[in-house]
Amino acid sequence: MPMRILEIGTGTGEATLALAAALPPDGLLISIEPDTTRAAAARRRFTAAGFGDRISVIIGEPIRFLHKISGPFDVIVQHDADERIRERLEALLRPGGMLIAGHKKYSEKNMTIAEWLAQAKADAEKRGLPELIPMLEGLAQATERLRAADWNDNPDQETPRDNDQ
Repeated sequence: MPMRILEIGTGTGEATLALAAALPPDGLLISIEPDTTRAAAARRRFTAAGFGDRISVIIGEPIRFLHKISGPFDVIVQHDADERIRERLEALLRPGGMLIAGHKKYSEKNMTIAEWLAQAKADAEKRGLPELIPMLEGLAQATERLRAADWNDNPDQETPRDNDQ
């Protein structure tokens, strides 16, 4: 069975591209994005990067579309912390699959995403799931690029901050 990834929150598509780059050629990534403008821009970006055939973007609120998606998924990445969909996401995971959830903190263990990804990589190695490691490394790199681009995370950077408005 081909590797399948579900992403909740496409955003700019940076993390999505990192996930897609780690997919085997027959893999599939489904991403749900509520913002139509972002979804359209992300679709163009995925096609330009050569992943248009492996990434499917659903436009709409995840809570309204998850019942239409069938699993199982090897990995589910939830960029927001909407607890209302957590049970459904867990039901979509294959046995032994990974749910990467939350923004900034992994809610159950109070870990940063980078810490969780490092632990997930070690866990994949321990379980003998080497096919997940490139995807986790790619997601870690994308997460670091997104963190570095967020001026709120870098007080030394000379960019406007939310409280400067």
